Amino acid sequence: MIKRLLSTLALLLLLSACSALTQSEIETKRGDLNAMADKAIAELVKSDPSIQDELDRSVGYVVADMKPTKVPIVGVGGGNGVLVDRTIDEHTYYTISRFDIGGGWGVRAYKALFIINSEEILEKVKSGQWKFEAGAEVSAGTAAVEGGSGVINKDVITHLLAEGGASATVTARVVHADVDEELTEGH
Repeated sequence: MIKRLLSTLALLLLLSACSALTQSEIETKRGDLNAMADKAIAELVKSDPSIQDELDRSVGYVVADMKPTKVPIVGVGGGNGVLVDRTIDEHTYYTISRFDIGGGWGVRAYKALFIINSEEILEKVKSGQWKFEAGAEVSAGTAAVEGGSGVINKDVITHLLAEGGASATVTARVVHADVDEELTEGH
């Protein structure tokens, strides 16, 4: 009897973990991510109007909402993001994870805008893939500076919008973006 009860409970837990979002929940999540992206872009353009020209000339862009945490040796983080393919006016939604190894300490939150100027890179980003890079970051409150091997590419322009927290790190990091198939139409 107990074995059967435990099996039934396990099955219910498994089914509830696999439950799909309702159409209303999907629309709400998409709306929230699109609003986050629009607000981040507006704030970045307000501080540097030339960003609007960069966006206007681009084939697409990604806005990611990230929250990494770093302790002396390891760090983890995650967030969500949206890719806008300007060539066909298509949105692709992502769940993003990040793992760091290296020196540093801190907790912070930021938005990252990646302006894409290459069809080839746009297609790679649309599919979601691993990105390995080394980097350094310093942030305090709403001021941040970040540099990394993955951002040295003339076809991708990166802008950061720090939201708070403080950190100083020098790390090797792995960033992985998975297409959120439930939110992305056609996946």
